[in-house]
Amino acid sequence: MRSLYSQFIKEGDLCFDIGANMGSRVGSFLMLGAKVIALEPNKKCVEELDKVYKTHEVVIVQKGVGAINETKEFYISNDSLMSSFSKEWIEGMKKKHKKNNWDNIETIEIITLNNLIEQYGNPDFIKIDTEGFEQEVLKGLSTPIKALSFEYTLPDTQQKALECLLIVERLYNGKAVYNICKDEDYAMHFPAFVKADELKALFTSKDFNDGKFGNYGDVYVKKV
Repeated sequence: MRSLYSQFIKEGDLCFDIGANMGSRVGSFLMLGAKVIALEPNKKCVEELDKVYKTHEVVIVQKGVGAINETKEFYISNDSLMSSFSKEWIEGMKKKHKKNNWDNIETIEIITLNNLIEQYGNPDFIKIDTEGFEQEVLKGLSTPIKALSFEYTLPDTQQKALECLLIVERLYNGKAVYNICKDEDYAMHFPAFVKADELKALFTSKDFNDGKFGNYGDVYVKKV
């Protein structure tokens, strides 16, 4: 994991971890010498983050991140990794993960990436893992940054990955390159970063949804 993120993060960098969950990425970012701002709406996860990282260079914020400042219902799963603000995404997951439920609902404050930048400064890397809410997070960013990642989940029946790609392309005005890493492989799919058209072709291909790209993964974006 550290080897993968070392392509984007160096000592002294500022990282935003959006959807920190229990903090596996927080740990990697810290080991690379970064300062971390970790956003996580799930209270139980925040309690764990506070316990594990209380002596480290981490700011932990129990809020969600989205397109606008608002309050929103957060659907908490019996598996914390599956909690989400997106009812549409949850309905899709119920067909595949029949043992999971989202019975606990809390109202959570939502802020934007722009708000976080105003408060903490311009990050060198943003990791976005929000279970089907990634496109809303990206809509709240108006300044291209050096690098970011956003999660996809499969099957991608609503083509959320493609929507995220189009949002990023507009934001970066075409001045970005991309790669993709499936599941927890920590290895990039393409031997070199590619332009948006090549990634768009992948997202709209049969291969993307037939098991070759795992159950989930991350798209990595670099400013050029």
